[in-house]
Amino acid sequence: MLFFPDLKSRHLVPELMDDPNLPAADHQLALHGLRRINRFSGTVSSLCSTILDLVKPANASPGQSPEFQSPGSQSPWVLLDIGCANGENLIALYRQLAKRIPVRCIGWDISPYAIQSAKALASSAGLSEDQVRFEVVDALGQIDPAPQADIVMNSLFMHHFEESAVVSLLTRSAQLARVAVVADDLNRTQLGWFLAKTGCWLLSRSPVVHFDGPQSVRAAFTCTEIASIAERAGLVDARLKKHWPERYALVWRRPPVRS
Repeated sequence: MLFFPDLKSRHLVPELMDDPNLPAADHQLALHGLRRINRFSGTVSSLCSTILDLVKPANASPGQSPEFQSPGSQSPWVLLDIGCANGENLIALYRQLAKRIPVRCIGWDISPYAIQSAKALASSAGLSEDQVRFEVVDALGQIDPAPQADIVMNSLFMHHFEESAVVSLLTRSAQLARVAVVADDLNRTQLGWFLAKTGCWLLSRSPVVHFDGPQSVRAAFTCTEIASIAERAGLVDARLKKHWPERYALVWRRPPVRS
């Protein structure tokens, strides 16, 4: 019998994938499982759709394939991913976006090991640093808060942190973004937990994934909670869009400067 946990409040505990002492073989098996889960979940496709909606001209008709707006004459859109991990999703996102818009991607992560892996993946994919660049950066540390990208995003990242850190993350993201902030994550619901529990067992043989998947949902925010956090972070009029599989995209666009 499957017993559902109490999801009225967050349950934040360290995930096994975050253990620096995790054996390499277990880590690789978990990455393989996460790769399959991300494909099944449409993680990259959902992010691509959200970002293309942001850069689409306001007068574009539904169903059309419009010429997308550019942030400047002949300039590519610059996308910054905070907490990019091994860069696999950002590389896949770049490939999808580059078919539609001029784009350059930057990935930040606090882990030197993750960034080393990301650089190796980008190199093996034949991508130059002008296309996708990875850097070891603590986004909440002492960095220049001036805008660094047109769109600043994070994906499946916020549920790892205490609420106060997420407020700081979104505040910093807004400082770094010239145009918009996108945050995509799990929605803490019974359905979300059930999908994570069953999906991880069906799509992966990794015990690490079997634990971390459902636990991530228990650590996630509800849509109501993340809307309140965004407001506290100064992301006024941010909008939330739910999508498969029981996730949300938080989107905030910088208000136009009035002359």
